[in-house]
Amino acid sequence: MIISAPSGAGKDTVIHGLVKELDDAVVYVTATSRKPRRGEQHGVDYYFYEPEKFRAEIEAGNFLEWSMVHGDFKGVRKDALADTLRDHRIVIVKPEPQGMRKIKAMLPEALTIFIMPPSLDSLRKRLVDRGTETDEQRELRMRNAEIEMAAAPEYDYVVVNDDGKIDKTVKEIAEIVRKEMRKPRHYDL
Repeated sequence: MIISAPSGAGKDTVIHGLVKELDDAVVYVTATSRKPRRGEQHGVDYYFYEPEKFRAEIEAGNFLEWSMVHGDFKGVRKDALADTLRDHRIVIVKPEPQGMRKIKAMLPEALTIFIMPPSLDSLRKRLVDRGTETDEQRELRMRNAEIEMAAAPEYDYVVVNDDGKIDKTVKEIAEIVRKEMRKPRHYDL
């Protein structure tokens, strides 16, 4: 399952809830060249690579997809995704829309869900309250959010994560996943 959302829409919080709500659900750990935020751990939240190491992995052909996002590399390693899909029933991958398009082209049966904030004003407030970006970084994320939100119709489902209703959002997406799990899906990597 591919879940995308603009920065600040609550994607990581929703995904954390889904892992608790759904049997045998895991989050595929994405690789990134950005520095870890406070509390983030290598191999748990992301695989944190130096930009040179990320470029070397790209050149070696180790990524199913990779993109430049907010000035940093992000990507999905083929080998790690194949291992995770083999070992778990539900694998959650969290790329930006450009990454979703690349993965969906190679794995057309993947379920795609876009988490939408209730408004751009709400999204801005969430980013300010989060306090993990500079003003300049926050403005870049807001500009990118509009572009990302325009891609929402490309997803199988769009779910609005209303302010203060994270549990409702988790339950809504969990029901979508349970319904979609009845359909057979095959992935060749």
